Amino acid sequence: MERRLTRKGILFVLIGPSGSGKSTFCARLVKEFRKELHYSISVTSRAPRANEVPGKSYHFVSREEFLAIRERGEFFEWEETHGNLYGTLRANLENGIAMGHDLLFQIDIRGALSMKRAYPDNTVAIFILPPSFDALKDRVLGRSSIEPEELRRRFATARQEYDALLELRNDPGKIDYLVLNNELEETYDNVRSIVVAERSKYLRIEPQAVSQFCEVNDDGV
Repeated sequence: MERRLTRKGILFVLIGPSGSGKSTFCARLVKEFRKELHYSISVTSRAPRANEVPGKSYHFVSREEFLAIRERGEFFEWEETHGNLYGTLRANLENGIAMGHDLLFQIDIRGALSMKRAYPDNTVAIFILPPSFDALKDRVLGRSSIEPEELRRRFATARQEYDALLELRNDPGKIDYLVLNNELEETYDNVRSIVVAERSKYLRIEPQAVSQFCEVNDDGV
């Protein structure tokens, strides 16, 4: 029987304003670490976009269904962003940690801090920072045509994310990594390195799994 190092699952949380590159990095990480890292599928009340697949991109439900799930206490956290409801199922987190499955999340900084409080030893928070506001604006506008009101909402959300990040400067342990997304490939390599390193942290490995590799048989010496 093959021996291996076992541990609890890790909750990798990518944070950053719209246009920071979170979606791109999540897609590449899941593709590269197909067997080891799984994208956590959130529940949302908004309609699917053209390139989104129900049950893979999000669990799409009506607003009434979302509120019913919330009332049953099944969400670890939920929020309303730009008029739409988003929620993370508590069972997804707890099952992933218990079974040693690493999960990947795209949530706002408030949700990330909630995870840090609830699962401090299992949550890794990575803030993706665009090189400038002008670069962020160019990336958002370059995606597709966006209504002015929607654009203002996204920039207001970005401002809130930045304010929260700056407030945490003297509160170590809340945001684990700050990665500047100046050049896509270099940034992805940095994020990928974080995932690899965190999976090998000694504190995460179960003691009995380490013990099996530390047996010394000196018979016949």
